[in-house]
Amino acid sequence: MSLLINRVKSYVKLCLWGITHYSLIQLIRQTWQSKHGSEINAIVFSKDRAMQLHALLSSFFDTKIGECRIVVIYAASTETHRNAYDEVAAIFHNRVKFVEQGMFTSLKSCLVHTVSDLPNGKIFFLVDDIVFTEVVDYRFLASVNLSDTIFSLRMGEHLDYSYVVASKQPLPVALKVQENYLTWNWREGSLDWGYPLSVDGHIFTTAEVLLWAKHLNYSSPSSFEGSLQRLRPVYICKRGMSFRKSRLVNIPANRVQSEVANFHGEVHQDDLLMQWNAGLAIDQSKFIGWSNCSVHQEADFKFIRRG
Repeated sequence: MSLLINRVKSYVKLCLWGITHYSLIQLIRQTWQSKHGSEINAIVFSKDRAMQLHALLSSFFDTKIGECRIVVIYAASTETHRNAYDEVAAIFHNRVKFVEQGMFTSLKSCLVHTVSDLPNGKIFFLVDDIVFTEVVDYRFLASVNLSDTIFSLRMGEHLDYSYVVASKQPLPVALKVQENYLTWNWREGSLDWGYPLSVDGHIFTTAEVLLWAKHLNYSSPSSFEGSLQRLRPVYICKRGMSFRKSRLVNIPANRVQSEVANFHGEVHQDDLLMQWNAGLAIDQSKFIGWSNCSVHQEADFKFIRRG
């Protein structure tokens, strides 16, 4: 009898998810047809990686043309990591808003609050082990129509390898070059070229991101991106667009979460914390102009004296 009850409960949950899922998709599609502002915002997820975050923010401002508001949602597992974040926040005082996840009951409540506090416009997410490699003109990105397009800051015609599956990846068959930009159909792409719902530099409307934040189930940035894949059937029909050369790259030097056993390098975040406390910083300038072959790619860090 208990087995039958459990099966009935599972069926009811599945039905309820189906109804919720369908309603969410309908609401999302409505946001594509509604007007949204041209302001662009970036939300960074960071945990125990103040030094890597410093490199990301430094590269962001070194390559930025036009306006783009940036907010950091951070979590620190120790007081020493928290102190390092306080130092990064002081360095970027008045230029970056810092939101401590621990001040909320969950990442979900923190993200809903953060997105709700942003103007109606466009949003892209970043994680703290990213660096910008090329100049980004946010004035141009403000003009991109997102009703049928997902613009990616991480894609580029030089990306023929996928680090996460350790495999070569082909360029989309119908990839088109238009001056300095690429367009393709996400449905026709494979691996990274067929992955529209990334939190590494893909641009969406604020309205649809707020719907994700409110209605999906997640407890970390990894499970947030994982939950987004439930919506893949509705987003896979969109067009992809990017610069010919990617504007950023994810350098997976370490791993700070236990939900996904992804590949990563051997530079432990606590070792980087020691370097930070010794007054050092990652020299992110060495990555400017880097032509990476994958959206994730390991690289050696060069350290310089801060300030």
